[in-house]
Amino acid sequence: MDIQISGQKIKIGENLTNYAKEQLDIINKKYLLRPTCANITFTKENHEFVCEALLHLSSGLTARCTGRAKEIYDSYQKSMLRLEKILRRHKRKMRNHHQIVKKIDIDQQ
Repeated sequence: MDIQISGQKIKIGENLTNYAKEQLDIINKKYLLRPTCANITFTKENHEFVCEALLHLSSGLTARCTGRAKEIYDSYQKSMLRLEKILRRHKRKMRNHHQIVKKIDIDQQ
C-alpha cells in the first residue's frame, strides 16, 4: 500500500508520520480490504488542525473523511475513527451481498 502523508503550510514531523503509518497498518490488518493507496493531508485553519484522509480500495471504493481538533494527533484520531466506520460498513455490505447471492443460488436449485 502506498501511503503519502503531507502538510499544507505546516511541517509534519517524523513521529506523526510513523504514527499515521502504524495506525493505517492496523486498520488494514483489521478489515483486510486491500487498499491500494492512502493520502493523508494535515492543514491548520484558524485555531484548529484539520486532517483529511483519502483511501482507495482495490474494490473501487474511495473512502474520504475529515477530522478537526485543536491538537494535530486528535484531528488524526477523529478522521481515523470515521474511516474505520466507513470501512466497517463497506465490509458488512460486501458480506451481506454475498450471503444474498448464495441464498438465491440455493433457492434456484
